[in-house]
Amino acid sequence: MTGRVVRSSIKSKNLAPSSSATTETTMQKIIKVTVITLVMLGVLAVGVLGTETRLLFFWPAGILLGIAAVVAVMRGKWTMRSAPADSALAAALVFGLYLIIRGIASPVIASAREDILLVLACAVVYTLSATALSTPRRRMVLVSVLLLITVGNLAMGFVHFSGQWSFHIVPGYMRSFGDAHRIGGFFNNPNHLAAFLVMMTLFFSSLAIFGRGGAAWRLTLVFIAISSSIGVTLTVSRGAMAGLAAGVLTLVFISLLLLRKVYPHLFLRALVGVTVMSVFVGTAFFIIFVEQVGGRFKNGDVLQGDPRPVIWRAALAQHAEHPWLGAGARMFYEGCITFRTADSVSWMKDAQFTHGEYIQVLADYGWIGLALLVALLFFHFTNGWRFLQWFANERFPRTSSLQGRNLGLTVGAFTALVATLVHAVFEFHFHVPATALTAAFFFGILANPGMESAMNPPRRLPLVRPLLKFTLFASGFVLLCGAWTVGRANYFVEQAVILHDDDELNSTRIALLGKSIESDPYNANTWYERGRVRLDGASGNSLKVAAGILQGAMSDLEKARALNPYNNFMACALADAYDASNRPDEAERCARDAIRLAPLYMEPRLTLAIHFHRLSRFAEAEEYYLKAGDARAGANDEWYALYKQMLQDAAMQ
Repeated sequence: MTGRVVRSSIKSKNLAPSSSATTETTMQKIIKVTVITLVMLGVLAVGVLGTETRLLFFWPAGILLGIAAVVAVMRGKWTMRSAPADSALAAALVFGLYLIIRGIASPVIASAREDILLVLACAVVYTLSATALSTPRRRMVLVSVLLLITVGNLAMGFVHFSGQWSFHIVPGYMRSFGDAHRIGGFFNNPNHLAAFLVMMTLFFSSLAIFGRGGAAWRLTLVFIAISSSIGVTLTVSRGAMAGLAAGVLTLVFISLLLLRKVYPHLFLRALVGVTVMSVFVGTAFFIIFVEQVGGRFKNGDVLQGDPRPVIWRAALAQHAEHPWLGAGARMFYEGCITFRTADSVSWMKDAQFTHGEYIQVLADYGWIGLALLVALLFFHFTNGWRFLQWFANERFPRTSSLQGRNLGLTVGAFTALVATLVHAVFEFHFHVPATALTAAFFFGILANPGMESAMNPPRRLPLVRPLLKFTLFASGFVLLCGAWTVGRANYFVEQAVILHDDDELNSTRIALLGKSIESDPYNANTWYERGRVRLDGASGNSLKVAAGILQGAMSDLEKARALNPYNNFMACALADAYDASNRPDEAERCARDAIRLAPLYMEPRLTLAIHFHRLSRFAEAEEYYLKAGDARAGANDEWYALYKQMLQDAAMQ
């Protein structure tokens, strides 16, 4: 009895922590739970709302991820079972830093900020995925969120497929791709839903094959994977189908390779079985969905009637002017107009994106950006491949099991990224927060797949870990600052946009745009919108009142032109303001500058024709009215009525 008491007291004395240690441990647990919860909610918010290229609905996720990043750094060290590869972390740091620096140095900062903020959000998810959330249990929390988002997208797709093609998750909004009769889920663009579902198909399939769990869990994963693949076909995205095929082939290749490594006597049987199953499944999918898919493969030409080749030529023309550093972040917003080719059809809309991430990188960030992207892919896929080899050579001999959470996560991330990178040849889904952050999570898995090898420890690189921690904190801090400034400005602009075009509401619209400018004075588009509203409201007032309104409109439009001298619409609006204020020389200069920025478009030519018409320079006005009628882009019948009026005015004089 005495011995028991002594041993018990010794045990209590040795293991009982002090009060300060208890407080610290409790605080660390609270911070850990807080970070995991915030990241989980952030990923859920971005998966539901951050589903388009603009950042309007991204901000709830941006705030949550920003807080998570700052709080995660406050905790200090995190327990990790395995160390991330410093080479992969360094490649991600260099690539992200280049994107941010090039974005800051871009000609139009308001456009560049969209890329910068998206890169920072990806940096938060990537860093936490590779470090603080690198244990399988923590990663499975995010997997459950992705599973929930996938189910939600499929449910929304069912709503679209039932006939409500324009239905949007946010009340008061409609999908602009609703008339295409292609499901979109939470996404506005069906191609972006396809990109997400392709990744989920490969990721959940890999978890079902190589991960751990009971029969119910595996059947659930298989069911969601099959449903996601069906959803891909209902988006009718050809690029996504090419990516899905590449991902499936990669999954089959990895499976057979691991099988040959650990069970060589079963390799031939498995090869025959996989071949038969692939033919059977492929034939079934082709027969079931040939009606949806076949309409986009006319006469066997996958690009017939597709504007992508024309868009790619415009992007390469922009790239040719800035081959090494690129034109700047998202400068294809203007480049798609300035470099539009003469052989493009007149009804083709302005592309804004190149419909190919690699050409987009060339146009915006140049050869240096593309080289750093290749380095990022190389080091991450190499590290993932090293893990697969380690698992077959070292882990399997100890466990005799070809299953594990880390293995399932790594194979899933590997195959999902292969699929979406193939799809990225034809689409720009990495400019959408929902798909970009999902890919960042997968890259974080490849950076730290869970390789526990004392014989082959990862090579440490100096300053990589401290820089990564600083980047995590800075990314979170800037995201929170961006939400307070840019996010609030986006909200005020959206409030002004949704007001109906009514003269009585102009003052309200101007006030809202003024609040946006106070929050974010560097957005040229906001200055342009307020100047345009003022310009439209000048008519119908007395000369004295109209003069004051015109002065405010000119001031706003001049500020817009100073912030973005590459936009032809701003130049045309300023030309109209100068004309109305009897400043003809400035008006002509702005109109000719607009023609230089949009050489194939009708509106700049029409602006110059109206300018000459006002000055009674009828010969020059007629020349540009006729040129407006011959425009290869943005043409309509507006020029003809004005041209007839000009002829009548000329006859009267």
